[in-house]
Amino acid sequence: MAKILLIDDMKGVRRAISAVLKRAGHTVIEADDGGVGLQLLQSQRFDLVITDMLMPQHDGMEVLLFLEQLPDRPKVLAISGVSADEAFMLARSKADATLAKPFDNSDLVETIDRLLKVAA
Repeated sequence: MAKILLIDDMKGVRRAISAVLKRAGHTVIEADDGGVGLQLLQSQRFDLVITDMLMPQHDGMEVLLFLEQLPDRPKVLAISGVSADEAFMLARSKADATLAKPFDNSDLVETIDRLLKVAA
């Protein structure tokens, strides 16, 4: 299965998403901020990055812009609780997929399966 980096500043959201992904057989590495996520991206290879767009210090846009520069970038799923937010609207053009919070576990798994099949 896939190695997934999950970046979200809300611990409860990370726990919930991580549990769903682990049940689906994926390896999940968590980061509570975009800055931590960027450090992990510089030291490890991931098949998929899930990033929240709105975080207090380093946000999802910084993560998307960093990933855009990688020659062999992983697939990217941008998530946000504010689907009309400017950052989330911009994410639609930079990420491979977007989901607005709250989303169903089935929508999450379906989106990830679709992204990983395209990557395979």
